[in-house]
Amino acid sequence: MNLTSQLPLMRELPQRSQPLLHQRRTVVASSNRLLISGLSQLFDGVGPLVGAATSQAAALDCLQSGGVDLLICTDQLDSGDGPALVAAAKQLHPRLPCLMLIQRPLLSTIQAALAAGCEGLCSGERLGRGGLLAVLQAMKSEGSHLDPRISAVLQRSQAAGSQHDQLTLREESLLQGICTGLNNQAIATQLHLSINTVKHGITALLRKFDARDRTQLALLAFQRGLIDPPQPEAPRAGPR
Repeated sequence: MNLTSQLPLMRELPQRSQPLLHQRRTVVASSNRLLISGLSQLFDGVGPLVGAATSQAAALDCLQSGGVDLLICTDQLDSGDGPALVAAAKQLHPRLPCLMLIQRPLLSTIQAALAAGCEGLCSGERLGRGGLLAVLQAMKSEGSHLDPRISAVLQRSQAAGSQHDQLTLREESLLQGICTGLNNQAIATQLHLSINTVKHGITALLRKFDARDRTQLALLAFQRGLIDPPQPEAPRAGPR
């Protein structure tokens, strides 16, 4: 995806973040080290950022001291997961605002995050386009907020019927991989599964959806609103 047209917005994000993050003591938790680095720059001179971790246990250690005003985490951690971290954080500090960046917008993950008490949900793909700040702003004024991508997943699930409700988290993850064009090895690497586990899982999905092959399976997933169709790239501006 060509993001050149969005570079001006990305450059404005640090300045726009200052009113929202001013003097907020924040802990960040993610398996993505680059994301943690980027957020630390966002908080530089504004925050303060008082803790950063890549696992659930380490993030909880950062929260033990108290005095934290905001938890920002991703759904995926090196060990543990975002929803479980939020649930544990709420036990320590029931009034702590929590914002989760959903890297894989699967229904099971979103439902788990909401059940844990997460006030803000932002899809990872909108992070660099002002999505994080938009959710933070809405949380400040409304108390809780889901970004449009997350809301759309929930709305589609209500219309998709019982077949979607019967999908496990692993089945959703496999289906996401198929619909993004990944082969079995790439899916296995992404989900930290054996290749045989992926093969058996995909065979079960084909049977469940009565699909003859992966292409038809992906098409059915798009038609039923289980997975977002890929978005076309914005056309490049021609020479002036």
